[in-house]
Amino acid sequence: MTDSPQDQPERRDSPRVPYRAYATLTTTSHHYPVHIVDLSFNGALAALIEPHGLIAGDEVTLNIDLEEGAPIKMTGTLAHQEQHYLGVECHSNSPETQSRLRELLKEQNEEISKR
Repeated sequence: MTDSPQDQPERRDSPRVPYRAYATLTTTSHHYPVHIVDLSFNGALAALIEPHGLIAGDEVTLNIDLEEGAPIKMTGTLAHQEQHYLGVECHSNSPETQSRLRELLKEQNEEISKR
């Protein structure tokens, strides 16, 4: 039995924060409904149940639905996939997206600290 991606050793500069949300993963030809498992400033781990033809290296856009406000739009590359988990490495996010993501991650870290 293999470990799930969230059990793998950390290989990123930016820490992951557990976060559950609905999102849409978009490629040049498809839109996939996904569930966010965790977030970092530089990426996300998403779960995609339906069959797909995605491969590492595909350029993607991740639109994360928030409880309040407009979705956060992250652009990046599919870094890896294992079972139904997709790792998205994000880059070239707008300054507004970076600011909103930083605030969201800060709020999530504060919630975790309260537990």
